[in-house]
This record gives sequence, structure tokens and C-alpha cells, in this order.
Amino acid sequence: MLILFGGSFNPPHIGHKIIAEIAYDEFKPEKFIIMPSPTPPHKKIEHIADYTKRYLWCKDVFNDNYFEVSNLEAILPKPSYTVKTIEYLFHYYKVIYLLIGEDSLINFKKWYKWEDILKKTKLIVYPRYFTEKKNYVDNVEHIMLQSPIIDISSTLIRERIKNGKTVKGMVDDKIIDEVKSFYSYYNL
Repeated sequence: MLILFGGSFNPPHIGHKIIAEIAYDEFKPEKFIIMPSPTPPHKKIEHIADYTKRYLWCKDVFNDNYFEVSNLEAILPKPSYTVKTIEYLFHYYKVIYLLIGEDSLINFKKWYKWEDILKKTKLIVYPRYFTEKKNYVDNVEHIMLQSPIIDISSTLIRERIKNGKTVKGMVDDKIIDEVKSFYSYYNL
């Protein structure tokens, strides 16, 4: 069994790591792949760090031997749709869990070929909201990960850096100086 956790990771933060650790502990997969997206097709992100930088940050943050940071989406044909990644991985793993946030689940039916994704994966959803939202669960089968709500996002981190505020404790110490330097330079 494989767990796939993809995202822009712009930058990766402690919330990503906590969620990955909880999902690993809960499901004990044979393989757990962290998949930074080269150009997320469904997100409009200004000042996204280049792919190689985000990939290397993920390698530093997810450095436990049970996580693998993959560059597969950088190799596959563009655009890097999740369904293409799943189709490729399905040749090697017949049981694939896709780890997504509750915010992504709300918009899941807008994803490219979302029905095909559901045919080959099971969704694990980590909570992002304090209030229960029922409207997104219609016809999208998923497993809600039992984890705390971590109110940290890459957007919040970029905003705090822009405003000269600390991100200590939100970003792994291994990459914090580089993250602060990168996003300060672009003065988002």
C-alpha cells in the first residue's frame, strides 16, 4: 500500500510534517511518497519558489527513512495532473491512498478527471477547519484522518515573512533561514 501526499509545498512547513507523521502512524504504508508539484495546475500562486528549491526543501524536511520525496511529477508530461501521477503509480501499487486537505476535498470535483482518481485511489483527508462542513462529502468517499487541526499554511508563512514576522516553529529549522531569505527577497 502506498500513501501519496502531493502539493506545492511553497514552502513545506511543520503542519505538512505533522500530518504526514500522523498518516504514516495510522496506516503504516509500505511506501509513503511526498510529491512536490512542479506547477500546480489548479492553483494560482504568485512567487512560487522554483521546483528544485521546493523539492530540496521537502528532502530536508521529510528526511525520515519511511518517507520518500519523489520528483516523478517533474519527469511526467506537463501539466502535472494528479490523475497522471496516479495512473503511473498504479502500475506498481494496486492500493493507493491519496492524502489531501479538507480544503482540497471541497474543490475535489473540480480536479482534472477526479472520477478517474477515485477509481484508483482512496482519499485520506486531514482536517483544516474548526467547523464541520457537510456540503463537500456528497459522492466523494473519503477517510477523515484523526488529527488535530493545524492552522498553519504556506500562504500564512509567506505573509508573515512579507510582514517581517517570525515563522519560527512553523518551518523546520533545517530550512528556515533559506525560506526566510527566499521569500523576503521577493517581498511578496
